[in-house]
Amino acid sequence: MKRFSHFAFLIGLVLFFYLLTKKVNLPTTWDVLKHANLYWLAAAFLFALPEILLKGLRLHCLASRLKSPLKYSEGVEIYLSGQPLSTVTPGKLGDVVRVFGLSKLGKLSLPAAFSVHVSDKVYDLLTLGLLASIGLINLVIQSQNQIPALAALLGLLLGIGLIFLFLHPEWMRAYIKPLLLSLAPKALADNIKTHGSEFYSRLQELFNPPQRLVLPVLYSFLAWEVTAIRAYFCALALGLPISLSSLALLLPVVIMVELLPISVMGFGTREAALFILFSSGQVAPSALLSFSILTLLVGPIFASLLGLPSALKLSSFISKKS
Repeated sequence: MKRFSHFAFLIGLVLFFYLLTKKVNLPTTWDVLKHANLYWLAAAFLFALPEILLKGLRLHCLASRLKSPLKYSEGVEIYLSGQPLSTVTPGKLGDVVRVFGLSKLGKLSLPAAFSVHVSDKVYDLLTLGLLASIGLINLVIQSQNQIPALAALLGLLLGIGLIFLFLHPEWMRAYIKPLLLSLAPKALADNIKTHGSEFYSRLQELFNPPQRLVLPVLYSFLAWEVTAIRAYFCALALGLPISLSSLALLLPVVIMVELLPISVMGFGTREAALFILFSSGQVAPSALLSFSILTLLVGPIFASLLGLPSALKLSSFISKKS
């Protein structure tokens, strides 16, 4: 079964080529892209910066809880350093750079550095899951002509329930820890297994007491809302009638689908989710493909290019110190 898991990314590529041949008119897609409004496009690129700064701030916040001297600027640098490898290769390679960066710059042991990295990803995914839950419930309730505020309430309750389930010590020890270790690169996983008690205790420090959830969740929430605003500017640049409210509610659902490990850079899964959630008489799949390409360029690709100097600098620093 593990042998076939290495080829899971082909599912997304097959889906992508199916959508290209059956749902999309490529000349129309190119025509929409080449007539993009440059002013709104510039605004979209500009809004990549607050997301980077917020994610660097979250790393700095989490590292400081373990008495690390990591500076805010170094947190931003570490976040950016993992972007190039995370975008064009399996995410684990980007994880390696960030974990070793946290260890070297933050003066942390590898298990402690990995616990910071893991908690950073977990806070990100918990917030994204909460927003996606609100979006999906809102979609269902709106289709039944119910009160939209009920969707937000149900989504919040679901998200809070998931957070408390995650923080339950026995559940964390039995399920979360093995899952996170399985996601770690082999060299890191082996190191952490020999220092399992330190990794586990450090991880719990980053989530308990519950008051500690507030700042990282706030930073995560703001970062994802900035992503929605950036996507809205992309829609404006392409002249697509997609509202900011619909992007704020449904873009987290698209991103959750995009993160499934069955594609390369989300190709196929992202477009399928966009077509299902945003296609209408006014927005055709061909235009949504333009939107998908543009959001990829102003988001992950742009961050990867910005992260190249940090990645090279940190790799050089790590090799000198090791």
